[in-house]
Amino acid sequence: MNIETAKEVFTLVVNYDQTLKKMIEAGKYDLVNRCITEENFPLSNELAGKKTSVSAKLFHFDRSISSEDAISEMDRAGYRPATLAELLALGEAQPELQRQFPIIALGSVWRDAYGDRDVPELSVDGYERRLFLDWFDRDWDARCRFFAVRK
Repeated sequence: MNIETAKEVFTLVVNYDQTLKKMIEAGKYDLVNRCITEENFPLSNELAGKKTSVSAKLFHFDRSISSEDAISEMDRAGYRPATLAELLALGEAQPELQRQFPIIALGSVWRDAYGDRDVPELSVDGYERRLFLDWFDRDWDARCRFFAVRK
């Protein structure tokens, strides 16, 4: 699977037979935000123990965009924002992709101790691949990609 453009639709297998910790380990990230835990981002009980294939796409809007507007655009195209588990499956399958641009999963939102809504992001810090959290309530840079799954 080679994901070159945001126009390409691809199939991805998400292994819900693994714990969140195992999913993170499989991605071999250099840096992981300590708040990305099963307590803060619980996996779906109905999918536990299953492997699921999803039809997915990276959306690139090529402009600054709010989370709400990005979700609306994905919805109009027949997609929903990806969850953390789906993002981790992408990070494992395509570990170098996040070096090209930040990849955001707006489908898993956690409210931190300050009341801010945070979402998972795959990005780089220097040469290190990171699984990070960023604010939901913001305008995203034009270089960001939004990971989405067909409804």
